Amino acid sequence: MFAVIVALSLALIFMRGDQLRADGQVESVLSREGAFLVNNVLFAVFAFVVLLGTVFPLIIEALQNRQIVVGEPFFDQLTIPIGLTMLFIMAVAPVLPWRKDGRNTMSQRLLAPAVLGVMCLAAALLAGAGGIEPLLAFALGGFAAGSALRHLYRAIRVQRLRGFVGRANGGMIVHLGVILICVALAASNSFTRSQEIDLVVGREVSFAGHTFELVDVIEQRDSRSQSVRALVSLDGGQAYAPSITKFTRIGMNVGTPSVRTTLTHDIYLTLEPPVRQDSGQARIKVFIKPMILWLWVGTFVMAIGTLLAVLPGRRRSQQATDSIHELRDEVIEK
Repeated sequence: MFAVIVALSLALIFMRGDQLRADGQVESVLSREGAFLVNNVLFAVFAFVVLLGTVFPLIIEALQNRQIVVGEPFFDQLTIPIGLTMLFIMAVAPVLPWRKDGRNTMSQRLLAPAVLGVMCLAAALLAGAGGIEPLLAFALGGFAAGSALRHLYRAIRVQRLRGFVGRANGGMIVHLGVILICVALAASNSFTRSQEIDLVVGREVSFAGHTFELVDVIEQRDSRSQSVRALVSLDGGQAYAPSITKFTRIGMNVGTPSVRTTLTHDIYLTLEPPVRQDSGQARIKVFIKPMILWLWVGTFVMAIGTLLAVLPGRRRSQQATDSIHELRDEVIEK
């Protein structure tokens, strides 16, 4: 699939390369088109890092007949700085003017987004967040969200509901979805709590503000597999059923977790071997991961923004409105 995509992309560039030439040029890095260019380069680098970490072990195994593992530290060390930089550029780009240096107007236009970023940082600290990278993600996420909301507010003030339509305005909604995903990733990766707990039927065990009680252990057999499920009542309510299945032909255990999803966090329950139906007890591993649902919310917001960006907007009038606003801001500053 990678080979097909690369081959087709190169073929299209070869066939239509003359149509890719822009009429103008990037006159300043501190212009909106300059920021877009830098952000696109960072997206390409991000994609290359993921591709390299995914494919490199397969190449080594094919060429040298040995196995290597590219794990989480590789992706964290390379992708986190790129992601934080992209969040910063996403905050700055919407307030920059087209085709000219925006140094003189940045301070005024970024004031409200910066205040929102500081408020998000304070809220994260009050919630008990720690670590430089997660706190930077929360602060820059608020900063970038404030910038996107400022752009949408100005568009809606002039065009009413049509302020949501068009490439620029739909793109700001896509930005909000990306920001939600980045913040959710930072929270879920940085503040996951886990614990192995031994459960006995009828006895509650507490962990991280939740109670866990083993209701029953159920064993099932058929011609293909043998499975054991532990019914665990969570917070005195619904029973969840993490399981371990052993397939006869493969001869190995396959664990299946059970998950409770809420707006703030997900609780994952996994059953740890060995476990017997007649023992009346089971060892459960609990993972509590915050903001997992917001990964899907962010994806949904990105999809909506993409659809709105596809719809035709009032491009000329919007550009004229942006120019008028920029001129007004410059007059106010002078």
